[in-house]
Amino acid sequence: MGTPLETLYTRVFSKLDEDLTGKESLIFALVDTAIARVYKTVRHSLSYTLTDLETYDGYFTETLDDDELELLAWHIVYAWDFREKQRLVKQRDYVGTPDFNRLPDKKTNLAVVESTLKTAENEIAKLTNDFNTYKYT
Repeated sequence: MGTPLETLYTRVFSKLDEDLTGKESLIFALVDTAIARVYKTVRHSLSYTLTDLETYDGYFTETLDDDELELLAWHIVYAWDFREKQRLVKQRDYVGTPDFNRLPDKKTNLAVVESTLKTAENEIAKLTNDFNTYKYT
């Protein structure tokens, strides 16, 4: 048995500053999104087996390295924040920018999400670059 999916979930939760209770199915869906983006970059297989369909518990078939888990986690964070940004931008477009900016915390939330997206992009780029760097032993 390889790396438990819970290990990946824990890394994702540590990067997102919000309560994700009840959103387990969405997080699990984003796992597949992250896998689709990184499977050509990582060293180990990203295939997994679910042992509990209700809690999305399971394990990867291989043991993943820390940097592979970190890259997956950042891709999930990016996808999560991208969804949030889309939601806020749709609200802004619906009500208009001046009215959106007057709504409590909406303008600030959008700025925070955009900042987090930039951070995730930078972390993804650094980690991906590390995979593409030859290591001489």
